[in-house]
Amino acid sequence: MRDKLKIGFFYKEELNLYGDNGNIEALVYRASRRNIQVEVMEIDTETKMNSSNFTDINFIFMGGGPDSAQKNIYKDLISNKKEYLRDYIEAGGVSLFVCGAFQLMGKYYLSSDNSTLEGLNIFSLYTKHYGPKKPRCIGNTAGEISGRITQDPVFKNINRLDNYLVGFENHGGRTYLEDKEHLLSNVIKGHGNNSEDNTEGCIHLNSIGTYYHGPLLAKNPHLSDYLLAKALNTDTLEVLEDVLENKAHTASLKLKE
Repeated sequence: MRDKLKIGFFYKEELNLYGDNGNIEALVYRASRRNIQVEVMEIDTETKMNSSNFTDINFIFMGGGPDSAQKNIYKDLISNKKEYLRDYIEAGGVSLFVCGAFQLMGKYYLSSDNSTLEGLNIFSLYTKHYGPKKPRCIGNTAGEISGRITQDPVFKNINRLDNYLVGFENHGGRTYLEDKEHLLSNVIKGHGNNSEDNTEGCIHLNSIGTYYHGPLLAKNPHLSDYLLAKALNTDTLEVLEDVLENKAHTASLKLKE
């Protein structure tokens, strides 16, 4: 087990739609309650990345933002951060990408005016925005977690809740997985990736992409602990009394779309 959680927190100011930064607060809180040392390294457009300051990061987070914010960080992400992210993820690094960041991990984003924003091409997916032809995907959402997670011995050891995720979504782009076996969850409420094929999110090695805002980890303590355990390279964590967290989760399952 690693003795420290070091988080690479990408674009905190620009990508914080619907409280996405709360995911870091939730993860830090749960680690601190277990007396796990935590360091948060904020990475923005001014951060100069190199091998030495990236190698000891064991969790990466990037949230969602409006199109204008994504454009502000896009050049830096592609030009200065892409290769470090790719190497980290492909080596099995643990990470979470929400909404706009999730889209950028794919092959491309085709906007409603037919202009194409090239992605990092790490996740095998692409995103299209159909403009007024199709409505935005908005509302409360829930899904049954993929067996890629529920059958993982780490998740089995730390999960004391259920096999569902809850959250909130609001996206115009519709994402299509090239291999649906890599979905994060099967939609039981809401739109998911595209409101067509019942997929939500994506799993690639130890990295997760999702449209769930909320923030996701505050409403889903079992997923938070799963990511924490994977980042620390352990299959057990001290049990916490999650009365409020579990009530928030189960109440969210009952919300209307």
